[in-house]
Amino acid sequence: TASADPREPPVKRRKTTKKEISVAESLSCATECGERSNVTTGRSVLSKSNLRRSSRTTASELNKREDILISREEECRLRAQQLDERMQNLLDREDEATAKLSQLAKKEAQDALTQLEEHFTCALCYEIMAYPYTLNPGQCGHTFCAICILKWFFSRLHRVCGGWHEAVDCPICRSVLIITPDRVPRSIFSFPFVPNRVATAVVGSLVEKLARSSPVVKQEDSEAMRISESEREGRKRKREVAKLEVDDCSPEVDLDAWKEGGSMRTEWVKRDSDGKREMDQLIKSWSTLGSNDFLLLKTRLEV
Repeated sequence: TASADPREPPVKRRKTTKKEISVAESLSCATECGERSNVTTGRSVLSKSNLRRSSRTTASELNKREDILISREEECRLRAQQLDERMQNLLDREDEATAKLSQLAKKEAQDALTQLEEHFTCALCYEIMAYPYTLNPGQCGHTFCAICILKWFFSRLHRVCGGWHEAVDCPICRSVLIITPDRVPRSIFSFPFVPNRVATAVVGSLVEKLARSSPVVKQEDSEAMRISESEREGRKRKREVAKLEVDDCSPEVDLDAWKEGGSMRTEWVKRDSDGKREMDQLIKSWSTLGSNDFLLLKTRLEV
């Protein structure tokens, strides 16, 4: 190719205007958008094609899926039946445990009452000792209710002179008590009674055990409420039979009377508080009490 003649003047290029640049950019953008639209349209067509291809499921495949669903349903039914059987077994075992706990609580209460009646019965009132006190003579040591032994002691007091003209002895072994001096102030060592702290603690503990003795009651929970009415009635009959068996094998004792608010417990608490009040007052003022004071106490004790 021949080279350009240096003598010829240079060709001046025309500058591109802003309008031409804007038109060119618009054409380029339109071209790119068209290409993208074509790609999206192609993908949509492919997706619809795949969907139509996947929807063409054969009858054998449907039957196979149905068989799988039926098999899984049967497995779930068997599993639910096994869970119900396990639940019923657990409920039965819980009923047995509740019945045994109730039987144990009743047996402990009966043992406590038997121990009270055999070892802590007052020989004067033939009731369970309330605030026990022991007679002072070393050769005696018998224990009675505080209020009972006070009544016994002040029943020998003469109403005319307010003194003891004869010796007061133990109601059981007839050991003679210490003679109460007439002169005041008298020595506290002449006080004829001694508190039996051990008997007080044991009797109080056993009486409280009787007050807390109550059958174990199992509360129905949400899972237990799922059993049928017939099963619930069957469990109820089992509990009644177990209760009858417990009652048949146990001696009849009035345990309810010793529970909180029962007649026996209320009466024992009253005797215990009365004996404590009278005995404490007598100890505090023993050294200065005169015959008139003894007579007032005799009247208050109604002996």
